[in-house]
Amino acid sequence: MYNHSYPVFIHHIFTSPKHNYFTREKFDVGDAPTIEHSKIKLTKDQGLEGDRFEFSKYPITLISAEVINEISKELDFEVDPKLFRRNIIISGIHLNSLIGKRFKLGNVECEGLAHCAPCTWMNAVIAKNTYKLMKGRGGLRIRVLSDGELELGSTMIATDEAITLEPITPLSTPKIPT
Repeated sequence: MYNHSYPVFIHHIFTSPKHNYFTREKFDVGDAPTIEHSKIKLTKDQGLEGDRFEFSKYPITLISAEVINEISKELDFEVDPKLFRRNIIISGIHLNSLIGKRFKLGNVECEGLAHCAPCTWMNAVIAKNTYKLMKGRGGLRIRVLSDGELELGSTMIATDEAITLEPITPLSTPKIPT
């Protein structure tokens, strides 16, 4: 089914039991911990166990390590990846090119649902202009289509179509799956 494979690297896997930004009053940052995992089990049609989005419409979010590095360069300091509040930090693939497509991440079949637009909280929690720097490249919301496991380190993404864009290329216009 999948004709193209790409080497990728999973740098971080995060969960958090509660919201720290979303649903909170402006500048009232919550104190829910962000928990890092070296390995995590994925279950069909669910998010990461114990995460605040485990049973939501958009259960898992990925963000590109290349985008985080680019933002760190632009802001002139190293940004802690936990602050982005995405579940999986990955490098080696253009995430926006997976919107509306099925793909295999390691041994887990997934579907790219939508771009994960940044929120203005990024300016408050990281630095001014972070929101602007993330526009069009805030990450990818995915759905799990098969049970499996992900762990930190090298793995592969397999797709039906070739992906040619660089990992930090922003999404220029909203892409709505057909």
